[in-house]
Amino acid sequence: MSVTDEKKSLRRELIQRRRCIPDDVRASADDRVFERLLPLLEGCSSVFTYVSTEIEVDTRRLMRWCFEHGKTVAVPVSGDSELTFYPVRSFDELSVGRFNIPEPTCRTSQAVPDKDSLCIVPALCCDRSGLRLGYGRGYYDRFLAGFPGRSVIICYSDFVMKVPAEPHDRRADLVVTD
Repeated sequence: MSVTDEKKSLRRELIQRRRCIPDDVRASADDRVFERLLPLLEGCSSVFTYVSTEIEVDTRRLMRWCFEHGKTVAVPVSGDSELTFYPVRSFDELSVGRFNIPEPTCRTSQAVPDKDSLCIVPALCCDRSGLRLGYGRGYYDRFLAGFPGRSVIICYSDFVMKVPAEPHDRRADLVVTD
C-alpha cells in the first residue's frame, strides 16, 4: 500500500473513532488541552486558528479567551490550494464557508503573522515530533512553509501515534495534548 493510500485509510478510521468519543470525555479533554495551551496564548501577539468542528479539539474556547484578552485572532478561508487568514473580533464575524467550516465574513484585510504569532494546526493524529495527519489537502503544509511564528498541533492524546509521512509533510513546532 502506498503512503498516500495508507493516509486515506487512516483518515477514515480516525474520523470514525473521533465520532465515537463520548461528549463528557471530549469536554474534559478539551479543558485539559486549553489549560496546557494557555501559556502559549499568553505569550503570543496573535493567534492564527481554524474554527473546530464537532470531531476536533475545541478551538472556540481559545478564541473566546483571545477576544477577551485583546489578542488578534485570524481565521482561514480555504481557497483552491491555499489558506488566507483574516482577522476576526468575535464569532459574529464568521459564517459557514467551504467544507461547512466557519470562515470570516469580512475579507478586506489579510492578517499578517509575525515572529510572535501562534498558529493552531488541526490534526486527525500526530506524533510527538510534530508530524501530523490532516485532512489531505495540504493547506497547512503550504501555509506553515512561510509562517514566521510558532506552530502548535492540538490533539487528543489517544490520537498520538506513528504518522505515515511524505516528503512534503511539514512538522509543527509543538504538540499539545490532553
